[in-house]
Amino acid sequence: MSTPPAEITEVPDDAQNSYRFSLFNALNFQITLGAPMVLYAKALGASSTTIGLVAAMAPLMTVLQLPTAYFIPKIGYKGFVLLGWTLRTIILVLLALLPLIRIFDASTEIALVLSCLFFFNVIRGISTGAWLPWITALVPEGARGTFLRFDQLSMQLGGFLAVAISTLVLWSGSARWQFALLFGLSALAGSLSLQFVRKIPDVEVGGEAKASGLPVPWVAILKYPPFTKLLIFNVVYNWISGGLGAFVIAYLDGKAAYSPGLILAATLMAAIGAFGCVPLFGLVMERTGSKPILSLSLFLYVWTILLWILIAGRIVPAHFWIVGIAYFFQGVAGGLFSIANTRTAMDTMPVMGRNHFFSLFTVFTSVSLGLAPIFWGIFLDAIGKHEFTLQGFEVNRYSTYFVLLIGLAVITFFLAEPLEQKKGKPLETALKDVVILARLRLFSRFLNR
Repeated sequence: MSTPPAEITEVPDDAQNSYRFSLFNALNFQITLGAPMVLYAKALGASSTTIGLVAAMAPLMTVLQLPTAYFIPKIGYKGFVLLGWTLRTIILVLLALLPLIRIFDASTEIALVLSCLFFFNVIRGISTGAWLPWITALVPEGARGTFLRFDQLSMQLGGFLAVAISTLVLWSGSARWQFALLFGLSALAGSLSLQFVRKIPDVEVGGEAKASGLPVPWVAILKYPPFTKLLIFNVVYNWISGGLGAFVIAYLDGKAAYSPGLILAATLMAAIGAFGCVPLFGLVMERTGSKPILSLSLFLYVWTILLWILIAGRIVPAHFWIVGIAYFFQGVAGGLFSIANTRTAMDTMPVMGRNHFFSLFTVFTSVSLGLAPIFWGIFLDAIGKHEFTLQGFEVNRYSTYFVLLIGLAVITFFLAEPLEQKKGKPLETALKDVVILARLRLFSRFLNR
């Protein structure tokens, strides 16, 4: 009787180039698609609906991953990603030049910005269809927890650097050349990320993936119970997170009268929270499974949104440190959700038809993530400046928006319960194990000095 092969628990050396790619890629898109772009649009006089479009563009264009599943076997994972990232870097160069051109009025410039973002996100949506299947095939199942921990750590570090650089550039004001400099730095980061993609080894598209050229049983995929549960959970969650970052910035810029530099300094707390939580809870997740981390993330979201309700309703003053605390816990919640949800998706997708499962999952979740900020933007514009006070609480468009979000956050708690996961230890036991392990490692290093 033959013994089963030992489970591989180490990430291949060449695959670790994806960590450097994730760092520079996050630095790239956190500037282009994050707070700096929202502030640039606000400086041009954009409405809430336009802000919603800016936030919606990236996830909506991810729907283009669905047809790419047919072409990935013909081009290969690596070729697909390289082509897409090269083209989108070229578009970023054009976007960096736009603020320096003074011949357009504000409405025309907003239209040109939306056009650049549209093409950037079309290319991004097409090329990212190969990323998760590539990495899932490259990293052994036993090493995925370690890989995700370091990959998310690199991504959060890139996000932290993006916000820190943006804060420094925009601290003294929000002149056009400052936005041009930021978008230029984003293009540079995109170019650097390409160098590390080239170092990641390609993976032969296996027979199960090459079956993508045959008619795909989309209905059967949707009816696969573990996949259906994960899909519904993510769609509802995306109506909470979709546009939250953009509309919090819009609130701070408008109602709270924060300067762009002060807004970015506050958002830096979210980057610190996300960056700080990944190393510890990545280790915890390896012992507990992903579901307890998802629950903790949702718990933090509820309390964070509650704090935003109190701030928007003028029960709690919008002091910088209070806003910073809200951002910090929002960052922790987002970081925990990202690592736990990605691990859940990787564990849920079957090997047969993996490309199509990932494509369909990404499309449904991204469409919901894209429609949410458009809907919320129209909702906020519809309420406009109508507001009144109720028992000391100011009912305005932003406080109403946050109240609706907290209702959705409660619903996600119930939807997270039936999700599939690999069994692990209870959260409190796993956390104690990780703390004890960290102390033992520190003590060992002290003895070996």
